[in-house]
Order: sequence, then C-alpha cells, then structure tokens
Amino acid sequence: MDGRKGRRVKAEGESPKPEGRIREALMKAALKLFTRRGYAATTVRELVEEAGVTKPVLYYYFASKEGLFLELMRTHFGRLEALIDRHRGQDGSVRTRLMAMLDDGFAYVQQERDFIRLMHAAYFGPPGQSPHFDFDAYHQRYHDLIAQLLEEGISRKEIRPGDVGDMAWIILGTVEIAIEDQICNQASRIDQETLRRLLNLIFDGLSVKRGKDKKA
Repeated sequence: MDGRKGRRVKAEGESPKPEGRIREALMKAALKLFTRRGYAATTVRELVEEAGVTKPVLYYYFASKEGLFLELMRTHFGRLEALIDRHRGQDGSVRTRLMAMLDDGFAYVQQERDFIRLMHAAYFGPPGQSPHFDFDAYHQRYHDLIAQLLEEGISRKEIRPGDVGDMAWIILGTVEIAIEDQICNQASRIDQETLRRLLNLIFDGLSVKRGKDKKA
C-alpha cells in the first residue's frame, strides 16, 4: 500500500517534500537571492525557481515576498537568541559565561555570513529597500542580557562596580567590529581567537582583581 501511495503522489504531481523542507528551501533561496541581488531586485519568480516550487506554494507558506523576508529574519534571530539565552542560568563565573555566550554568537556569525550580510544591508541600506524589521529590539535585548550578567558579576564581586549599560556597549562594540570584519570582501583579520583576546582585555579591565591591582 505504501508503494502504491508513493506512486500515486508522484503521478498526481504532489510534492513528496515535508512541509518543513519546503519552507526551508524557500528561505534558503531567499537568503541566497536577497544577499546577491538585494530584496527589491529579487522577483517572486526567481525565488520559486531557485527553491524548485511554484508561486502558489510560496504564497501558501509566507503570503508574499515580504512575508518570506520577515520569516527569514525571525528564524535566524530566533536561532541566535536561543543559542545565546542558554548561558543565562548556567553555572560558573560571570566572565566565563559571558565569554562562552559571545563565543557561541560569533561562531553563528561565521557559520551564517550570508544572513549577517543581508541583515546589515537591510539595516544600513536606504529606507524602503526592504520590509521594516525591528532589528533594534533584538539588539537591545542582547545588550540588556549582557548588562544583567554584568550586574550579577558586580553583586558577586567578580566585576568592579560601574555602569553596566556602558560596560555592555563596550563589549558589544568590540563584537560588532569583529562581525563587520567577517562580512567584508577582504580576508578576515579578526578570527574567533583574536576576538577572545580582545574580549579578555576588556574583562581584565572590568574585573575586581584588576581594580585592586590599580589601587596597590
């Protein structure tokens, strides 16, 4: 019976792909074309041809090209947030947890360079070139999580007292420089090990031990 059903599906032209694979194929096609051609220049026809589906399939899953773009953003940011958020309640020093969190986030950037390029193009590009997506909200949540961990470090006397918001911006600024280096066309100068060294310089300056050394 399974064999007959398989032949019937194929004969009637119904796709044997599970729903998840179809959605993933469309998002993969969108990432490729939006990154290479830009959102505005990419047509629905090009998207479905790249994904190997039809226009009604795209409209069924995402409603429109705009819906596909927004779902692509939400999916990647959701994955990145889940990767980062798992360090919130882990054991170990605040410095160790922050370093591990930032390390995982940067590894995701290296793995998903095309998405990071698209994100930067959408954020810094001219208004109206792509659908509005609230990048700032995600960026603020990332900042706030770092600030919360730094606040915990101060309460545990691991981090010297200070404005945790300012500390978080210094850390994020360093990470952003490393991210921009990764998505430039030239050979990268800041790899994961280099970023760790830069962050350790910052954490050395923020640590209670370093503060005591300065007073000595």
